[in-house]
Amino acid sequence: MQQEISALTEQLAPAGADEIGQCIEGLMSGGMRISETITAQNPVEEYRLSLRNVPVHGLRRAYVKLKRGEYENINKAFIPLPAELAAMANAECRLIREDRIRKQKTLRAIEDSVSRTLPSSHGLMDLRVTHRERAIELAEKGFVRVAEGVDHLEFAHLAKSRELPAGSRHLWAIDEVWSPVAVRINRSRIQTLLNVKPPPVSPDRAAELARMLALPDASQVSAEQMAYRGKVKFDIQAAEPVDEERAA
Repeated sequence: MQQEISALTEQLAPAGADEIGQCIEGLMSGGMRISETITAQNPVEEYRLSLRNVPVHGLRRAYVKLKRGEYENINKAFIPLPAELAAMANAECRLIREDRIRKQKTLRAIEDSVSRTLPSSHGLMDLRVTHRERAIELAEKGFVRVAEGVDHLEFAHLAKSRELPAGSRHLWAIDEVWSPVAVRINRSRIQTLLNVKPPPVSPDRAAELARMLALPDASQVSAEQMAYRGKVKFDIQAAEPVDEERAA
């Protein structure tokens, strides 16, 4: 089902500037004219501005139907105004959006059913359920899941690098990133940067961390604290070979 959702998301990806320009030029080559009410020096740029967030699938559908004269109540001698063409292209994607929302809800329900059967630790499972519900709410508002398996650090780097649109949400309990528009993000550069391993902790520091882990937990432990505990354990394990070498 995730593949089906991904395919629908691909259709809802925004049209590029080149494709928008080709669409307008194609309509003009077929005899349709740009309305004289558009007074911009370069009318095609006006279309690029209005259609830049329009789904590419919707634009293609509208283009074909305009070519065939399938729209009623419009002057077929003129290309619709930029805002009108954007509305037509968005309308062509209504069923796709609704289908994607239905599939996302179904997938979330399946995942929630599975996740509720897993053992809970310090309330972390409740946070996962909360974020699953939040994901459904975002999908209903038109948000798109653009990345999975993203932790706090990678999300921070993605935001700083402007790979993500403004208003993107990081549901950290389920490691997902949701964007208000469908975008393709390049995670390879960020992941290469994050994969640079820091130097191992010293044996003295490892011993200090081990003493910290031996202390009793508080009555309530946050997810961030649990994540830090996991990192500390990893650092201690990484330092153990150094201890053995010293003992030898």
